Amino acid sequence: MKTQTIFRMFSLSLFFVLLGSVAMAQTKEEKKAKDAEMKAKQEQIEIQRKQMKEQQLKTIELEHVYADQAREASRARSSARVYSRSSGFDEPSYFIYSGSQENQSQLTIRNSFDGETDSAEGEFDVDESTSHIRCTINGKAKSGKITVKILYPGGKVFKDLSITSSAQISFSQSLTIQEEEKNKYIGAWKYKITADKAEGSYTLSFMTH
Repeated sequence: MKTQTIFRMFSLSLFFVLLGSVAMAQTKEEKKAKDAEMKAKQEQIEIQRKQMKEQQLKTIELEHVYADQAREASRARSSARVYSRSSGFDEPSYFIYSGSQENQSQLTIRNSFDGETDSAEGEFDVDESTSHIRCTINGKAKSGKITVKILYPGGKVFKDLSITSSAQISFSQSLTIQEEEKNKYIGAWKYKITADKAEGSYTLSFMTH
């Protein structure tokens, strides 16, 4: 009887020990799970914080790019040079210059004649940022002749066009500036307009970007 009682007490003690071990194991697992959950939340917060910082940096970078483009466009407009020297056209040539944020510029020159013999010349600049040039010449004459001559920066003739009563003239040419050809195109282009007893009109237009 005494032996049975001792055995029962031992079994009960062992049961409580095992129950305590299980409870402790569950507590550790719960703590580990909570720690893992908290770590995951902290990592997610850190990822979101990095993403926000990257977005802010991208926004600042874009703002700097837009500001640089605006300054460059303003600089291009302020540095444009157009010269004209006339020896006595009855009406002066008509100049239009415009610039844009894409570093695009346009120069248009127009004039009409009523039997005069005279000439005018000028120049316009093509800078290092230019990649394309487009030249357009239109004109007509009832009598006499109007000559439009355009020279590369180095002095060679780009176009020498005569406008007479034989036909109405419409000329257009586009140029793409390659890196190895920049010396040919970058610099001051010159134009010269000559009227020889001309009765008619012309339009000369340059566009660069």
